[in-house]
Amino acid sequence: MRKSSLSPFQRVRIEYAKKGPIRYIGHLDLMHTFFRALRRANLPVSYTQGFNPRIKSSFSPALPLGFESEAEYIELYLDSRIDIPSSIDGIQKNLPEGLTIRDIKRLPLFGKTSNLKIRAIAYRVNLQQFYQKAAVSGRVSREHLEGRIGDFLERGEIFLVDKKGRKINVRPLILSMEMEGDWIIRLQLKAKAGFNLNPRIIIGALLDMGDKDLALVEFIREKFLFW
Repeated sequence: MRKSSLSPFQRVRIEYAKKGPIRYIGHLDLMHTFFRALRRANLPVSYTQGFNPRIKSSFSPALPLGFESEAEYIELYLDSRIDIPSSIDGIQKNLPEGLTIRDIKRLPLFGKTSNLKIRAIAYRVNLQQFYQKAAVSGRVSREHLEGRIGDFLERGEIFLVDKKGRKINVRPLILSMEMEGDWIIRLQLKAKAGFNLNPRIIIGALLDMGDKDLALVEFIREKFLFW
């Protein structure tokens, strides 16, 4: 393994999308997939010092299993300058189908990671598949869904229990929720240090859905909003 200098030369953010069957790969497997692609593309990545050197990197917050995303990123330290177009091609050739590099941006060498600057996260929720298969499909309209959203947001407190058993008032975390077309809900959730609310919990409570129903709902992380 190549040894890195103590002072890396450059910091970059690789922005990518995650779609298709690859959305069922877990976060740790995703990290290993990217590290393998970076090494095969011969990127001059910086490594930590010590007995077990690792690539100096920071990934966007873990995406819930089954979610697609148009907004993922990995930040890297590099030991030398890279040519961005050829680096994108080199990495892309070594990634599986469903992971698509959108851009590589140079960042200030010193500064906070993007994870510490996230103010909110925007999601797109597609209900079409669920309502087409559900017995209630003929009785559900956009007006019905808008009414459910309006009633939901008028509540001063919305206490829900997450998968870790924590009871949380999620109402302050819901910055916006609105219909777009007949089946799409656009949802913007506030980010908190060390905790990002899973929109599945919100949609499940909004529409009285269990896990089986939620499996038919398509969730897409659209973008991060930074301070």
